[in-house]
Amino acid sequence: MHTEILTRETLLLRLRDREDQGSWEEFVEIYTPLLYNYCKKRDLAHADASDIVQDVMRSVSLAMVNFEYDPEKGKFKGWLFTAVRNAISTYFRKKSRRPDTVSDTEVLESLESEPREEEAKRWEKDYQNQLMGWALEKIKGEFAERIWDAFVGTALEHRSAEAVGEDLGMSKNAVGVAKHRVMTRLREKVHSIDAGKWEMEVMARESDAL
Repeated sequence: MHTEILTRETLLLRLRDREDQGSWEEFVEIYTPLLYNYCKKRDLAHADASDIVQDVMRSVSLAMVNFEYDPEKGKFKGWLFTAVRNAISTYFRKKSRRPDTVSDTEVLESLESEPREEEAKRWEKDYQNQLMGWALEKIKGEFAERIWDAFVGTALEHRSAEAVGEDLGMSKNAVGVAKHRVMTRLREKVHSIDAGKWEMEVMARESDAL
């Protein structure tokens, strides 16, 4: 039941409601930098990268009308990965009417072939980093400065609870409680966007380190 509730509350399902402007703004906040950075790594100019991102976002908007959650059909981030690769490929095909550079040709050939394992892993890592960074920024203001610093020192900087507690004037136990509070909220925030397996694994590793 808990998993079903998380699934119903994920951002993608909320996007089906055309009146839910807040969810769409949240989606743009999270995924625009991910798509833009992917384009820039393929040596696209800012204007071209921005146009491609808009095209992909437009495709997402249209697709969300009939979106149904079905884990058997694969994850959204995989669909998005394919969508941005196809959009860039289309850009380079149109550009081929003019003389191509060697770099352009290499990028196009890469995009028109199956993604290499290394590229797929890089996309997955970038996706994780973007979502986690966004979630951390969103929840930061919900905690007192000392609670947040205890979390950052232990969970992000990987320092011992004793060392962090000494710096902050807190006991080891208090540092652990502070970290757990922030981790619990972080888990909730991430799951509101994507209740995928990797997020649960990341959270579990951090919780075990308490």
